[in-house]
Amino acid sequence: MKLLQVFILPVSMLLSFHLHGQPDLVVSHYQKQSRYDFGEQVLNLALSKLNIPYQIQTPSGPQLNEARGEVLVITGKLDLQWVSTSEKREQKMIAIKIPIYQGILGLRLLLTTLEKHALISQVKNLQQLQQYVGGHGTHWRDLPVYAANSLPVSTYINYDSLFRQLADDRFDYFHRGLNEIWKEQKKHSNNLKIAQNIMLFYPHPVYFFVNIHKPKLAQQIEQGLILALQDGSFKKLFLKEHQEFIDKGQLTKRHLIRLKNPVVPEDSPRLNTQWWLPEKFQLSARN
Repeated sequence: MKLLQVFILPVSMLLSFHLHGQPDLVVSHYQKQSRYDFGEQVLNLALSKLNIPYQIQTPSGPQLNEARGEVLVITGKLDLQWVSTSEKREQKMIAIKIPIYQGILGLRLLLTTLEKHALISQVKNLQQLQQYVGGHGTHWRDLPVYAANSLPVSTYINYDSLFRQLADDRFDYFHRGLNEIWKEQKKHSNNLKIAQNIMLFYPHPVYFFVNIHKPKLAQQIEQGLILALQDGSFKKLFLKEHQEFIDKGQLTKRHLIRLKNPVVPEDSPRLNTQWWLPEKFQLSARN
């Protein structure tokens, strides 16, 4: 009887471990800041479609910057990141070419001073915009967009200083994302306004990039994204996070100025912006 009891105990423990133990899939990334929240929500949605236990992990300690985090993904110490695409990144990692932000990060509204608000709001095309100087972060990856479109810029290393320099008339406008400009304008409402009637758009696909030695993981995430697209849950999540800003932007009342983005590889899939961009702009907004 004692031998039988000793045998049964390990079996029950193994069964418990199978039911309640480690997940089948563990995925690690470094992007813990709130500005990355939507990307993690999309990742969680994709993994939930696989019908297997999974866990998403981030390293303990302070937030890693993008450059350091990318090195850890490339070297295999972390599994993935979600960032804008480039030829270099597509060579060093596996790009899952389903744009997780559906192109909306390439839509930019313009902050300007109270004094120049009327002038900037009258701009209708690229040639007119080229007469003004924009503000830009020195190391931001979309900086080549402005050079490629002959748009003069004044660059600064510090993000917060850009708002001060704009208020001090060091440049004429500061392009901001549709999902960030409202909070920023509220913070600086004594000095800055959002230009009316104008918006910029350039192709800016953001993909999940997976360590090059983990093709199975890339395949699983892609499968989950496809399933989320097919059942409508991806679109539902996207609109839940972005509809408020789309409505605030009153996009149908604006002139769209399309900019070329030289960083996006030429063979990139065409962006589908139908979830958020008014129909009259669809043709001109695709890369």
